[in-house]
Amino acid sequence: MLNVQSRLQPLSGRSLKSLHRAIIEDPGKVREFLEALRLAEVELGNGVDRKSQYRIARVDALGDSTVDLRVENITFHPHEQIYFEFEFKGVGYFLVASPRASREPDIIEISYPKAIYEAERRDLFRESVTDRNASSNNASSNHVEFHDGSGMTRTAALRDVSYQGLSLAVPKKHARELRFPLALKFLDGDRKGESVYGDLKHTRGDTLKKGWVQLGMSISRVPTGKLIDVERHRSLLGGGAGASAWRRISFAGAMAKGGSARVVNRLRRPLPHPDIDVVEYLNNRGQRIRAIINHTGDFRGAPAVVIPPAWGRTKETMLPLAATLIRMFEKAGQPLVVLRFDGTNRRGESYIDPRYSNPGDEYLGFRFSQAVDDITASLDFLEHDSRFGTREMVLLTISMGAIEGRRAIAQETRDRLKGWVSLVGMVDLQSGLRSVSGGVDYAYGLAQGLKFGRHELVGVTADMDLTGGDAFEHRLVLFEDAKRDMERIKIPITWLHGRYDAWMDLDRVRNLLSAGDIRERRLIEVPTGHQLRSSRQALETFQVTSREVSSMLLGRELEHALPDLATLEGHSKAERSRRPKISVDLRAFWRDYLLGRDRNLGIELMTATSAYRRLMSLQLERLGLERSQHVLDLGSGAGDFPLRLVESCGADMNLRVTEVDFVTEALRRGRTRLQDHLKLATTTNQISTASVAANLDISTGVHIPLGDEIADAALLSLLISYLEDAEGLVREVARVLRPGGRLVLSSLSRDADISKIYVDGIAELPPDRVQALFGETGMNEFGELQRWFLSDAAKLLDLEEEGRFRFWDADELADMVAAAGFEHVRSEPSFGDPPQAVVISAIRRA
Repeated sequence: MLNVQSRLQPLSGRSLKSLHRAIIEDPGKVREFLEALRLAEVELGNGVDRKSQYRIARVDALGDSTVDLRVENITFHPHEQIYFEFEFKGVGYFLVASPRASREPDIIEISYPKAIYEAERRDLFRESVTDRNASSNNASSNHVEFHDGSGMTRTAALRDVSYQGLSLAVPKKHARELRFPLALKFLDGDRKGESVYGDLKHTRGDTLKKGWVQLGMSISRVPTGKLIDVERHRSLLGGGAGASAWRRISFAGAMAKGGSARVVNRLRRPLPHPDIDVVEYLNNRGQRIRAIINHTGDFRGAPAVVIPPAWGRTKETMLPLAATLIRMFEKAGQPLVVLRFDGTNRRGESYIDPRYSNPGDEYLGFRFSQAVDDITASLDFLEHDSRFGTREMVLLTISMGAIEGRRAIAQETRDRLKGWVSLVGMVDLQSGLRSVSGGVDYAYGLAQGLKFGRHELVGVTADMDLTGGDAFEHRLVLFEDAKRDMERIKIPITWLHGRYDAWMDLDRVRNLLSAGDIRERRLIEVPTGHQLRSSRQALETFQVTSREVSSMLLGRELEHALPDLATLEGHSKAERSRRPKISVDLRAFWRDYLLGRDRNLGIELMTATSAYRRLMSLQLERLGLERSQHVLDLGSGAGDFPLRLVESCGADMNLRVTEVDFVTEALRRGRTRLQDHLKLATTTNQISTASVAANLDISTGVHIPLGDEIADAALLSLLISYLEDAEGLVREVARVLRPGGRLVLSSLSRDADISKIYVDGIAELPPDRVQALFGETGMNEFGELQRWFLSDAAKLLDLEEEGRFRFWDADELADMVAAAGFEHVRSEPSFGDPPQAVVISAIRRA
């Protein structure tokens, strides 16, 4: 994976001043302000991470030249700017921090900010009419006409104005009679004759005329009518015992089928490899778009769903959503075609400008207007291609895809779209970018002529000048642009908003959907966040989504139905397998991961973290070891488990540990670490170890090299995710355990945020602790070790995305363990906050 972090371009002080009006620059006043923030424990916001978790900080301590921030979900990158927005005493502020060091688990040391900026609450700053006229060749509008509550027409003077707001001066006695929204008409200047609607935001005394007030209003060419109702769902598929039972039965049945399919595979009778229907067509620029078709029934003339890519994602990511749509229509005996495509100049298989073809660079040529054209090209393809001849379609957008989806629908002139479903959609580009960036208002900066260069947005590096400039040119940035599009849309709309979605505010969604005719629109709040891929929660959300699609295409809501998880797993594997794979020597990968690339420090960096130590403590507790017992450590790595036993078990336990791993060098390191640790131990606890070099990813007819019923307990810590035949290994564990023996295993959860674990781990390793744990060599080389540490995190995610590794739900693991011959199965979350893994404990049946 190419690291593009070093190519990101910071905001200059000049740019920051252009983005904000009031500035605190005096060093003494900056320090006083920060001390006030510390005492008030003010929360500083830095947007959201890839998992849509808020990144926040608080001022913890002030030094002579540095400030300590206590952080949550914030990655430490030395020399990289971090942007914070916050509110203090009713006023919004913005500051830029330059990280210097990471100390303790959640402390980042920054330099004193050079300035603290007062943030503008409005979407665009309003300019004084006098100032604007003085600096412009074209006179600005000075007066507007409106009707008051009595029906009389009045004229009022403008004090300031912007694209989306204005301030109006009127006599105080007249202000009381006004009924909002007001219908306004500009009487002069460059907006003469334009009619807008004004909604009151605030009132204050006028500075120019005594007895007058200024009415601060948001304005829009789209009238504000009755706000759409919000349908709040407390559960995804309905409440009550019946619904809960259905969910348990459905998922249990799907998992049973998945288990059967895996049994067939182990017996070397694999299921037929599914065909992947790949299609290609051109957009209006003549650039190739590649897509995948899923269908049920006769697809000639069948209704269709078009799914554009979400930001940073490829068509393969949304297979679970497509499979859910297909299964629900199939169960009802209704035909359906689902088209998922990769956009141009985005990640995936469609056209990418050759200059940006390197991994990590794909979005450097991205334009939102091009994304709009790609949607239209996809609709055209389904309508005109002889295989399909589709006449009725629904557009289904995810996340930021709502931006280009909204415009594509608004400019449609044919009667082929029967509805639009927006899943955790983003209302407008300006507010969305502010949310994910930590408060940087790219929209206002671009409007003022600032240059930003390359910035990272939720894991994607984009050229903000190219991408943002194109969005401004095509009016795809501001809330007013979104409202104008929405007023033009006449087809049914359902917007599924996640209650815990950190990207978008519900009130903003509601205001957008209220622009235009709301009679065929639904706003449904569901109990999810923003990250929806393959977890149980995601599959339930996809069923709700599919019901809305069926209502638009068929006029009725279909019954809930889950895709067969075994078939879904097979299709996912097949889709990934047809793409060029990253060549990986897994043995070499694990050797580097466990031992370190320089063979000095590897997995020890993670096992030293508090998250891992808490995970190991829970696993030790669930093992319930007793005196003189024999325990297996499968996937032992560099031998952390025996070290924990020495620390936590009572004196004279006399435990025997058999460590099994396929990296022999790691087994040797584990023995050395234990010997060194025992020399320093203050207890008489005796731990005897034996090591076995073996590949635990067993194939059919092969056993792990251990006898039957030889052990009292077995630990599989964070191992199961990395095995092709996890079920086979769990059955082998049942064979080698005595009746009543305990099994404890752990796995990363579906949709787990691995990078957060690694980043939090690095934050816990300041130089003094590194030296105490790993010696002078570890401290001197920590910078390089840290980069390798983060690289390994990215590699694990890449391999999971490719299907090489598999993260599990608690129910899946529990069912698998029970089917292998265990009882009293218990599942618990652990590993980080929020937990990123599940721990399963069970007892082998007699």
